[in-house]
Amino acid sequence: MGTLTATALDEAAGIEYVGGLVRKGSAHPGEFDDLDTFVKRANPDVIVDFSLFPDSKRIVLESLERGVRAVIGTSGYGPDDLADVRSAVERTGIGAIFAPNFSIGAVLMMRFAAEAAPHFDAVEIVETHESGKKDAPSGTAMATARRIAATGAFTRAETKAIKAAGARGAEIEGVGVHSIRLPGIVALQEVQLGGHGETLSIRHHSLSRSSFMPGVLLAVRAAKDLTRFVEGLEQLL
Repeated sequence: MGTLTATALDEAAGIEYVGGLVRKGSAHPGEFDDLDTFVKRANPDVIVDFSLFPDSKRIVLESLERGVRAVIGTSGYGPDDLADVRSAVERTGIGAIFAPNFSIGAVLMMRFAAEAAPHFDAVEIVETHESGKKDAPSGTAMATARRIAATGAFTRAETKAIKAAGARGAEIEGVGVHSIRLPGIVALQEVQLGGHGETLSIRHHSLSRSSFMPGVLLAVRAAKDLTRFVEGLEQLL
């Protein structure tokens, strides 16, 4: 994601790509392995973070303190972590955008699922990502579940005999979440809603990581003069 994002930023009209932040000892020309040096020499207005949590949180908080706005796409942030970022934004007046998913289609999928959820009794989310993904459930699935849970109370059918541990998946505030990891896939999420004599499925499939780039560019352009914390790309659509 970092390499693809750097290329997209470098080629985008109206955006000047000033450099990348990489692991210690791995910097090439145009790259930096220290945040302080990066900020002082490259003087970025916005930093796009697709690193790993919890390093991402440190990078974001230190960037805000240095007057650099942040666009965050890293998984692993919980409610308390987002509260810390929000607090830093309010204290510094330097804006930040956190998006569980930068795909426009995925953002719409989450919105449509939240709109549909109050009309159904139960909801299950099935998310599939590449086998190398380090966290489960995905940030998108977690955000979808919490957004749905905020619309009402949902029930999960009781299973009296669990014959294999984890067969019913996880549960987030009454919403079932199931994570699948397979090679050969980028991202796929389906929200299944059940009601009286009917079901509704809302499904989104990212076939390439390039599907995230329009959302990343949208966020970078919006972040340049931002003074508040934005959670979710839908607020920018």
